Amino acid sequence: MRLAALAPMVFAAGLASSALAAPVAAATGPATGPPPKSARERFQARFIGRPAPDFTLSDLDGADLRLSALRGKVVLLNFWYSSCPPCRRETPDLATLHRLHAKRGLEILGINLDDILIPGAGHAPLKAFLEEFKVPYRVLLADNEVFELYGGVPVQPVTFLVDRTGKVAKIFWGAYPGSVLEKAITPYLSPPAGRP
Repeated sequence: MRLAALAPMVFAAGLASSALAAPVAAATGPATGPPPKSARERFQARFIGRPAPDFTLSDLDGADLRLSALRGKVVLLNFWYSSCPPCRRETPDLATLHRLHAKRGLEILGINLDDILIPGAGHAPLKAFLEEFKVPYRVLLADNEVFELYGGVPVQPVTFLVDRTGKVAKIFWGAYPGSVLEKAITPYLSPPAGRP
């Protein structure tokens, strides 16, 4: 990054002295390596192909759920908050996916970030959201530990597709239509090897 910033000055100096221009051009050319990865690429590289960080979270009724207890299922971890417009657009499609594929081993967990992103609001916005959208899948309340485990959830929504072995197979950065999510999860919903 520093060498690239110096390149225009070195080029100007090279006009005066060709002896300086050749070694500097070699140092600042394509051999310096690939361009820096985007935040999205770095985030995906951190998680894809690795075990999804385990956690135990509670729902609004105080019932706990541990992620590792769902091993053997295909899990969509959808991180969202109540006043997020893209999250609101995506929720009806998630509800449809739940209805269509829950019997095939799909588990959708809505990981609500209200307590972290809009802490002064209490649970009123979440309750109103759940009533408006009639969310049929489990909704859990994120805490700071889970927020950090999942990279500070840099965008909302972000959805992790966790395969039956507990590894992160894909990450959906932002809101996606149900058709895209369904196409992505369908191969993972095939029965495990050795089972009909």
